[in-house]
Amino acid sequence: MPSSPTTLNRIIDDLAGQGWCVAPDFISPHSVAQLAEETRRLRQQQAMQPAGIGKGAERTVNAGIRGDFILWLDQPGLTATQRDYLADLEQLRLAANAGLQLGLFEFEGHLASYPAGSFYRKHLDRFHNDSLRTLTCIVYLNQDWQAADGGQLRVYTGEQNYFDVLPQGGSLTTFLSNRFWHEVLPAKRERMSITGWFKTRGEAAL
Repeated sequence: MPSSPTTLNRIIDDLAGQGWCVAPDFISPHSVAQLAEETRRLRQQQAMQPAGIGKGAERTVNAGIRGDFILWLDQPGLTATQRDYLADLEQLRLAANAGLQLGLFEFEGHLASYPAGSFYRKHLDRFHNDSLRTLTCIVYLNQDWQAADGGQLRVYTGEQNYFDVLPQGGSLTTFLSNRFWHEVLPAKRERMSITGWFKTRGEAAL
């Protein structure tokens, strides 16, 4: 089911005002269950690879910084549920371009699975000498997640200030990629998401 205009308007208003938004129930429980099952199956089939840091020749794998396993969402191998989610994101792209003049034109993203105990140290969603990633979008695929399970996304709004996002299934977290340092705290059970970025052809307007 496409995201409602009310949800999209709230996301755009929050991005304009504070640069980030957490939108519960961006996708349905049915979609969460389907995407979670697909992610588990791919992980069991060893189709997901250890995530790296850096880009190109600078890319390295370091579990002391980042411990998730990923699989990029590439055509034509997408499932119907993955295509439906990307269609929802397309509606968000159009709304963001209309409301914020961001000039978003392309999405890149991947499935992510964090085994119990893994994490991702504090980082910014920009590569050196590459300013194209503009809007970060993370949808969570974790059913019945509790605060005691850990795995929060910690988003820094200043050197000492931050807020934590519990990775509840169906919730979408968005923020301007060049403004917010963030990290993934260790979880006590597998933590799954689809993480991605809308890109521009140059610097974002905000």
